[in-house]
Amino acid sequence: MSAIARTAATAATGRQAKPDETGRTWLRPCVAEGIGTFFLVLAGVGTAVLAGGFMGALGVALAFGLTLLVLVYVIGPVSGCHVNPAVTVGLCAARKIAPKAAVAYIVAQCLGAILAAATVWLIADSGPFGYSAGAQGLGANGYGAHSPGGFGLGGAFLAELVLTGLLVFTVLGATHIQAPPGFAGIAIGFVLVVGNLVAIPVDNASINPARSLGPAVFAGGWALSQLWLFIVAPLIGALLAAAVHLALRAGPQVRASTFRALPEESAYRLAQEAARLEGVRLSLEDLIRMPGGAPGRPDGRGEPAGSTARSNGASPDLYPDDQPRGDARQPRDDRAGTDRSGGR
Repeated sequence: MSAIARTAATAATGRQAKPDETGRTWLRPCVAEGIGTFFLVLAGVGTAVLAGGFMGALGVALAFGLTLLVLVYVIGPVSGCHVNPAVTVGLCAARKIAPKAAVAYIVAQCLGAILAAATVWLIADSGPFGYSAGAQGLGANGYGAHSPGGFGLGGAFLAELVLTGLLVFTVLGATHIQAPPGFAGIAIGFVLVVGNLVAIPVDNASINPARSLGPAVFAGGWALSQLWLFIVAPLIGALLAAAVHLALRAGPQVRASTFRALPEESAYRLAQEAARLEGVRLSLEDLIRMPGGAPGRPDGRGEPAGSTARSNGASPDLYPDDQPRGDARQPRDDRAGTDRSGGR
């Protein structure tokens, strides 16, 4: 077990969870997922229904993508910001989330999407001419006669499979421990914009089973009868993306030198990955409780958490494959506390 994982295990098991603590731990991420999915569907479907005539496909695509970009940074620290059952299934297949948690996430996402669709309908119906969800569709996804461009079942299925796979593949790659920290939201948000630009003429762009479910509940009829495609195709795409990701990213690839010059976000990500590989559940609160705080950086602001190099006689340099740390790069006579004048 690595030093990081040992420290993570100590932090995670050093305190006994109270009976109601597990419930609170599950509740907050699920609430965050429900809220996030609500705003994603409200912004995207709301733009399509209320402003589609003014904004066009580009405006709808930007509404979905930019909202997701913002949500990654707002609720990402709480739940990971899946806001999409396909993303949750893909992350579960990639062993990034437990199956029980995945089910809870999906339920919260679907509820949030249904509430968002109801909100859009109420707003649209308050207009001067009212709004019929059954007749006007409420932004529901469809193929054949209900496709904006007249695309058939096969085209819609392939588009949803490939574009959802691209989204999930981006999520897995952008949040990988070796990805540049801080940029995941940008990559994920813009890939959703691209996906919507491609799929809106085909089937109104789902790429998210919850986004399809919300409007279909109120549109009924044809929307419900065609809903299966916008559940099955995205889920298959997510599973394929997870398989490709695991094939390309074989092994944990966690090593001490990965800490070099990376900010605290990456250090936390590394500690989480190491703990996951050792079967330890690690939260932000656990990391804060680690001795010495979060894993340190080699620039003099603290040693990596759990380091035992000095105590067991090993070399104090924890980053042998990198440049020497801190003052070790200077000539010996230039180090702090050394008088170069020879005592003059």
